[in-house]
Amino acid sequence: MKNKIPYLEFLPILVIGLVLFKLVDRIDEFGLLVVGALRVLQPVFWAIGVAYVLNPMMKFFQRKFKMPRILAILSCYVIVIGIIITLITIVIPMIVENVVELAGNIETYQEMAIEYFQDNVASTSWYKDLGLSEYLTIDKLSTDIVSIPDLLNSVLNGLVGFVGGFFGGTFKIIVGFIIAVYLLLDKEKFQVGLKKIVYGFFKEKQADLTIIFFGDVNKIFSRYIIGKTIDSAIIGMLCFIGLVILQTPYAALIAIIVGITNMIPYFGPFIGMVPAIILTLFVSPIKAVWVGLFIFGLQQFDGYYLGPKILGDSVGLSPFWIILGILVGGSMMGVLGMLLAVPVVAVMQMVFTRAVEKRLSKKDIIVE
Repeated sequence: MKNKIPYLEFLPILVIGLVLFKLVDRIDEFGLLVVGALRVLQPVFWAIGVAYVLNPMMKFFQRKFKMPRILAILSCYVIVIGIIITLITIVIPMIVENVVELAGNIETYQEMAIEYFQDNVASTSWYKDLGLSEYLTIDKLSTDIVSIPDLLNSVLNGLVGFVGGFFGGTFKIIVGFIIAVYLLLDKEKFQVGLKKIVYGFFKEKQADLTIIFFGDVNKIFSRYIIGKTIDSAIIGMLCFIGLVILQTPYAALIAIIVGITNMIPYFGPFIGMVPAIILTLFVSPIKAVWVGLFIFGLQQFDGYYLGPKILGDSVGLSPFWIILGILVGGSMMGVLGMLLAVPVVAVMQMVFTRAVEKRLSKKDIIVE
């Protein structure tokens, strides 16, 4: 019988420790390696995102029109390409034109605002009695309005930079769209492969719970985000049509603001309404009132009819938890946190509810 080599069982730990030491010792090079690998994999990330967004539409075409999968995918791509072409040729140029026009008129609006402030606000007794004269002065008002062109210029530069960056990676995007076709065609095979990995590394009960959990998370996020995006796009288009009928200035810019802010429940409609009224107020106070009433009515239509029709009860949250999630998400991650707050809170509520129900069932307690 051969003698066992002493301390052989510690060899794997020694090797792992040596590798970790080398990684820490050359952390900069390792970071560059990771960044390089992520850049190479960008088309794959694009493909996963495209496939995830188009999957519900593909399933709808297959179910509703009994299409073969490849024809359903082709239909999805025709719609997406049509939307992209519309944005490039019509929507983005209109927004840029509105921003440039607004930046050119800002000095006139500044003079109008200061004149109105002097004649109707600064000289009134209630303004002085409240002590506002110390904090809101003509100089401060002038400074704030003068800074608006810089803000608009930053927005315009950001928009141009986003479009340039988007098309700067055209090759990666095209490759991503091509890979997405194969992901959609063979999605069941990928799902089976992921399930094999989960069941291979976890116990059967844990694997079952993991599969169910991620399935429910997928339902919550896909139904809410995709549904809310469709809902907000429709509201943005209706807003643009209504503003054009009302002959409102900066209709495209206002409509895009209303559409984007509509993604935020409860607070979004009011956030989008404020800049719309302010932008119109400089041109015509009466028209600003009509714009405010129109947007308010449009948001009511969305809240009571269009939104429920598209979203249904996609998250099952009460208004209290939605508002709380938006406040916390906004304070932590800004606008992105407000947009993702609802599905994240819905997932947290699902996990917590299941944990509580499991404990109650073990204790054989029924709470009415």
